[in-house]
Amino acid sequence: MRRKITLAWRNLWRNKKRTYITLGSVTFAVVIATMMRGLQLGTYDKMLDDAITASTGHVALMDKLYWEDKTLLNSIEFSEDLESTLDSDERIDFWVPQLMSGVLASSGPHTRGVLIQGVDPAVQDRQIGLADKIIEGDYLDDNDEAVLIGKELSQFLRIGVGDTLVLLGQGYMGVTAAGKYPIKGVFDHPMAEFNKRMIFLPLNAAQYLFFMEGRLTNVNLVLKDNDEVEETQAYYESIMDTTLLEARGWRLMNREILSGIESDNFFGKIMIGILYMVIGFGLFGTILMMTMERKKEFSIMIAIGMRRTKLLTQVILESIMIAGLGALAGLIISFPVVYFYYLNPIPVPEESAEMYRQMNMEPILQISIKPGYMLLQFAIVLGVSIVASVIPLNNILKFNIVDIIRGRQ
Repeated sequence: MRRKITLAWRNLWRNKKRTYITLGSVTFAVVIATMMRGLQLGTYDKMLDDAITASTGHVALMDKLYWEDKTLLNSIEFSEDLESTLDSDERIDFWVPQLMSGVLASSGPHTRGVLIQGVDPAVQDRQIGLADKIIEGDYLDDNDEAVLIGKELSQFLRIGVGDTLVLLGQGYMGVTAAGKYPIKGVFDHPMAEFNKRMIFLPLNAAQYLFFMEGRLTNVNLVLKDNDEVEETQAYYESIMDTTLLEARGWRLMNREILSGIESDNFFGKIMIGILYMVIGFGLFGTILMMTMERKKEFSIMIAIGMRRTKLLTQVILESIMIAGLGALAGLIISFPVVYFYYLNPIPVPEESAEMYRQMNMEPILQISIKPGYMLLQFAIVLGVSIVASVIPLNNILKFNIVDIIRGRQ
């Protein structure tokens, strides 16, 4: 085998120009495929990470009716036992107590329907980095009786830090929830809905506003490992009264995003497939040329007793070697580029950024550095090289060695 590899290597460099051109085309295609696929997978990961970490969590504990009917009547009682269980669960990175309800926010003649989210300020900051997004005023403390509002909501209501915001809505069991709160800070979040319609209020103040002492609408669990979702879900369902409560996994809560990703991923795979078809035709041409150029050489070798199967093995080794070298060079060139853009996500141009914000996505293009998809490019190129060898190798089996040696072909 060692001799065959040596021969294959030397055969590659008998026509250096052809080998360099083939290596260049394979390398270029692998660089493009790695970048395209990395950008796709990184964007999917970013979308899911935003949806899971900033919104639903990996698992959410809630009333069985809450997901379909998000009213305060379908809230849950948050007991000290549940809190201690969550604190002691090593699978959980952090958990987010939430109280969310719609109200009318008013400042004089300006009124808008908004979402009030009662939050633990420290946990909320860990969840979406809210403190770093404050552009006016200060971040919340646990005991504040004040609110944070988004930049666009602030502009619509024409109020700012220090002004008073009037909130009017419906509390638990249908009671009227009304209150006046000073604005402690204005934030600028990349997601449009946060800026337009979200108001953050410390959890204690929100529970008081809605007459919800000891109750929450849901508790979101952000896990350390995404692979533990089913196990965690099953555990909490085993300790809860599942006739009233449920532990809902993130897939059920993010169906629209998953559906969009699956659709986009399908077309992405088609584009990558077209790219590899181009590689395949390039390799096919190279191997066919190598085979036809050496017809006389192959015929003489067969005539002096070399078996055709050994010739086939030799040519397959050459095609795998040239494809492998090109793919390896492509990975070596693309990895530093991919890693750089992983550390420095590409900002979306302003004309397209609004579309991302409308979809509640941060307007950046994140690239993935997962080794799996990179190694897959290497394996695909090797597979393509073997497939591209089939027709040229078939020619070797059909050589009429007498005609070729006598120069009739």
